[in-house]
Formats: sequence, C-alpha cells, structure tokens
Amino acid sequence: MRRKKIILPNEKILSLLEERIMAGEAVRLPVRGYSMSPWLLDGRDTVILHPVDPAGIVVGDVILYRWKDAFLMHRVVEIKGAHNRPACGLPEGASGGLPQYFICRGDALQTSELVPVSDVIARAGLPAHSPRTLRMRRVRGWLQRVRGLLRWVWESVWRLLRK
Repeated sequence: MRRKKIILPNEKILSLLEERIMAGEAVRLPVRGYSMSPWLLDGRDTVILHPVDPAGIVVGDVILYRWKDAFLMHRVVEIKGAHNRPACGLPEGASGGLPQYFICRGDALQTSELVPVSDVIARAGLPAHSPRTLRMRRVRGWLQRVRGLLRWVWESVWRLLRK
C-alpha cells in the first residue's frame, strides 16, 4: 500500500518542531523555498535540525530562526555583539561572551536579516553535495530563469499580435 505524501504549511509544523528541538531532539525537515539555492532546493533536500547553543554558532553555519511571523533558515554571514575579551581559558582575541545578533542571508539572496540570539531555534545539518551536483543545480537554475524570460517575451509579443 502506498503512503500519501502530505505537505503541511510551514507555520503549522514548525511550531511543533520547535518544541521537539527545545526538548533536545534532532528533527528532520524537508526544505521549502529557494532562498538557499543551489545548496538546498525546495522539495528535493532534507536537513537535520539540531539543538544549538548560540555561543557555538560560527560564520558559515545555517540556522533556523524566527523572523516576523514565520521561520527562516539562512546562513550566518556575520556575528555582532560578542565581547572581545579573554574569558576563562580562552586565548586573547577569542570571543568570551554570547553574541547579541547574527546577520543571516540566503545563499540566493542579496538582502540580509539581523537576527537576535533569542530568535535562534536550531542549527541545520546540511546534506553533502558534490561540486558537480552544485554546478548542475546552478546551471539548471540559470536555465529556468532564461526560460521564464523567454516565456514572458513570447507572451508579450503574442498579446501584441492578437490586438
């Protein structure tokens, strides 16, 4: 007997997942959206969300966080507000305190979000992709954009000819 695949809206499922993550469990989540393209693609990739201590997040990590009335999963591109003082056992110049904000951005986006530490929910374990796979995903995305542009031009010309 085949199982039906049910796709739920992110808002409904993510609040339940947040509870499980806060209880210390790792959770598997299929990716929705294209903001992390080509690394993560809608409906094709799955990530494992792990509970995380904000002090352990480094630039390059992908994190799940609350953003306005939704949840986003983007890459940390900068960390703001960590104290640059030696702490117990840390060498000079090492971060001795919690960061106050993370600056995050989707790999396919130009805009960034300023994320307070309190809004971070989990760190995402990403699937391993070969350089060839990533290159093919980039080419496929580029071809889809060209196809969309050609379709728009064709429909515009067709509308003009029909008048």
